[in-house]
Amino acid sequence: MRITREMLLNTAKETVKRVTYGSHDLVCVYITGSLIYPEPLIGGSTDIDLVYIHSVDAPVKREIIPVTDEFHLDIAHLHQSTFSQPRNLRTDPWIGSFLCHYPIPIFDSGHWFEYTQAAVFAHFFQPVNTIERVKPFAERARAGWMSLQISTEGFNPTTLHAYLKVMKDAANAIACLTSVPLTDRRFFIDYPIRTQDLAMPGLSGGLADLIVPAEPVEPNWEAWLAGWHTDFTLLQKRPNLPLKYSNGRVSYYEKAIEGLKEINQQAALWILLWTWTEISALLYPNGKQAVAYSDFCRLLTLSSDQFHERVGALDAYLDVVEESIDHWSQQNGI
Repeated sequence: MRITREMLLNTAKETVKRVTYGSHDLVCVYITGSLIYPEPLIGGSTDIDLVYIHSVDAPVKREIIPVTDEFHLDIAHLHQSTFSQPRNLRTDPWIGSFLCHYPIPIFDSGHWFEYTQAAVFAHFFQPVNTIERVKPFAERARAGWMSLQISTEGFNPTTLHAYLKVMKDAANAIACLTSVPLTDRRFFIDYPIRTQDLAMPGLSGGLADLIVPAEPVEPNWEAWLAGWHTDFTLLQKRPNLPLKYSNGRVSYYEKAIEGLKEINQQAALWILLWTWTEISALLYPNGKQAVAYSDFCRLLTLSSDQFHERVGALDAYLDVVEESIDHWSQQNGI
């Protein structure tokens, strides 16, 4: 099947048309995420991110609905009271940011979207509001690093996941100076662009250095993906499976890695490392992780022998991030 942006938009509209037929609780539906980009597919796969605004409480907060092997619906359900305080949403890095970042309304009862977005958008990009969206990420990154410093748990997938979360929060602190937080699949696609927008391109390379070995290694994508796929499949048997790793999402990640590994190895490596570490932390909380995952981390010098050194490098990177945020604040009169 040939997947185009137009076809995906039509699928979203038809989906919402069916849902709103005879419905009295939906106030608004808008598209966000990958479909706002001219090229929403990565490796021939994508999702359709829909936000449903209800006048009553929705039965679930989020649902994943597979459509084809190449794409699925990812629907967030919010009550309209979430948007009752526009001033608070101006400092919200998630709901507020994506509401102001080129969303596509496809159902709007009584001009709700038009009025709500206008209220939030007013003063949204004032430096004082921008820095309030940045601060939670920067503060959480430093707190996460401190926890790694004093942890007595030892190295395991949960520890490495905490390390990667610090990286993610640090990058999002920088990203939110000019735009929205970074998503998992576009993390190392969009982050270099954000750092260039700030005239701080070195921040991108510095972040990549935290997950790649000092000496180049020959990637073995076939073996890595085989091990990743085994653990992804094993996770499906576990109770309380996270929705983001439901079976309908395997191609979403796998095809992205396959599509990026030749043209943007950093982006492909991040998706593989982030998802595999998160999956391994769920599968092997006691540290007895699969051999394939252990070998993968060892090759990247992210295993127990090198972890103390990695945490030290992370500290240095956070210093640069914090200095960059301070410099931006001074330039913008804060």
